Amino acid sequence: MRFSLYHEWTGKLRGLVTEPARPPARFFAVSAALALAVVSALLTGCGSDDPDFAFARGRSIEIHAQRPVMLEKVAFSTNSTKEGVTTLQHRIIRPKASNRELAAVLVTVVNRTSTVMPLLIDPDAARLGDRRGQRINALDPFERSDLVEVADEEEDVYSPLLWGEIQLDRNFQVEGWVLFDVPKGLTLGTLWWDEVDDVLADFIDYNRRR
Repeated sequence: MRFSLYHEWTGKLRGLVTEPARPPARFFAVSAALALAVVSALLTGCGSDDPDFAFARGRSIEIHAQRPVMLEKVAFSTNSTKEGVTTLQHRIIRPKASNRELAAVLVTVVNRTSTVMPLLIDPDAARLGDRRGQRINALDPFERSDLVEVADEEEDVYSPLLWGEIQLDRNFQVEGWVLFDVPKGLTLGTLWWDEVDDVLADFIDYNRRR
């Protein structure tokens, strides 16, 4: 399997594109820290035997999502080029209020039908929350982050970030972390994916919660 990591972001893109996309029976979660590790989890039908993963299929795309990770901060790095000189920037995101927290969701988008699928991953592309309650739009990691002089000890643990414009070829997939600023105590039972297709991926069984 070949992969390319977009460290240089044109506009606001960071993501991991892998070739080729795997059959729908398998899901590969890729995390980037000092190295890239590939982990597979078996999926059956329209869901996963692993309660930490959710799977849903639309007309054109598949969405694989890992159960949200709750965090007090997310630190990441970017390359910034000015006047031909590239420098490494350190950024950090924190919740906007003390009664809120960050939720990080590892999302894989698979294109199995279109020759080329243009994706725009922005705040309207994904929502996280409760089917019976509040739903929170994805946050823009570049607008919401602050520049810091020194790298955080957990920098790029939740990297690459899945954000910006992406051209996704048939049988390719793009993968990365999508971030949300959510109220503490909100049930994070569903990921709504609204880009290209309207797809819902459930992390919980709502029928059992009645």
